[in-house]
Amino acid sequence: MKLFLAFFVLMTAQAMSLKDFNTKPTHDQSVYVVDFIEKMTGDLGAKNPQLAQDIRDWFSRQQDGKPFSAGLERLYVELGALESLAHDGKVDLTKIQVEGVIVKVVKDKFPPPAQK
Repeated sequence: MKLFLAFFVLMTAQAMSLKDFNTKPTHDQSVYVVDFIEKMTGDLGAKNPQLAQDIRDWFSRQQDGKPFSAGLERLYVELGALESLAHDGKVDLTKIQVEGVIVKVVKDKFPPPAQK
């Protein structure tokens, strides 16, 4: 858990709001997401290389019969849910960082080990 929190703090130093992210062309959004995942897993690889590789694989391996990896699919589901909530006036996309959403989907898929 501490490792993920450290990542979140480190990565949000140059974070982008979902509102700003949504204004970017699709290609630029993809590059931004890939760059963040590479940075996150690169930093994580020093302490947990297997987890770093598992995260990379989850975001990069295309699923059979689908255009996206399971990780990207999950990320797009989360982003879509936030868009829907914003449309209903329940969240402010200027206050949500895309990096935080990525970290959330990673933590959901790869929960940190229970603390003793």
